[in-house]
Amino acid sequence: MERTPVPRDDRSAEPKPPHDRIDVEMSTLAAPDAPDGPATPQTLMRALEALSPAQHTLLREVARYTEPVTVTELAVGMGLHPNSVRESMAALLDAGLVARGRRPAVGRGRPSWTYRSVAPAQPSALAREFADVCAAVADHLADTVPDPEAAARDIGSRWARRMIDVAGPPAGKNGQPLDEPQRIDVHGGRLRLLLSSLGYGALSEETPGRLTLHQCPLRIEGQVPSPLVCQMHRGLIDAVLQRVSHGNVEAELTPFAGPDHCTVALHLTKRDAASA
Repeated sequence: MERTPVPRDDRSAEPKPPHDRIDVEMSTLAAPDAPDGPATPQTLMRALEALSPAQHTLLREVARYTEPVTVTELAVGMGLHPNSVRESMAALLDAGLVARGRRPAVGRGRPSWTYRSVAPAQPSALAREFADVCAAVADHLADTVPDPEAAARDIGSRWARRMIDVAGPPAGKNGQPLDEPQRIDVHGGRLRLLLSSLGYGALSEETPGRLTLHQCPLRIEGQVPSPLVCQMHRGLIDAVLQRVSHGNVEAELTPFAGPDHCTVALHLTKRDAASA
């Protein structure tokens, strides 16, 4: 019986690249394929707040390594199954909290994925950086500006103008001013919401328009903030009230009015009080 010839697989005849060519091609995969963290501090905070406990634990573990680390190495160090680590790592990668790359190739085979942290594992790290920057700005003003208090208030005013939309439109129907007690209460409530959103732990007292601030995001733990930082707060508060009240309400900030808080007292401007 005549044997039917077997077709030749042309791919087997193709020359295989030398090992050093494989190594070069694989080594090009070592560059991270994820961006270096979220684009802004706001997105970073949202990403950190959205993490599950397992994902947060993994992010802290990755941050401990000074060199990129593999899933297998992390699994061994944490006593977890690699699949559990891989699942949490995928979420961190999607959130932009870690970057992924390849180990340099050695011989045959695909090199392992490696991961490195590109974001702080704790949101408090961002607050500390912010406080340090503000303290440095205060030191600079004190050393270089003829009127550092005025300059600090101006910084606060510029800060407010960047976020002024958060406070909302002026109170009153069709732009008409409300009567004095209600107006003070409305503006005090708006200012409380704004300051609380910035991390000041603002609470309303029984007296309309009087607030207590129980936290300070610009304070470095264990240190008393510079008086110039307080002037930045004053500029922020003044600019917000100027905008939302059309200049009808002012505020007095009293730093360290109590052992654990500052106070803000709103009142009508002299012009508005005279016409009331």
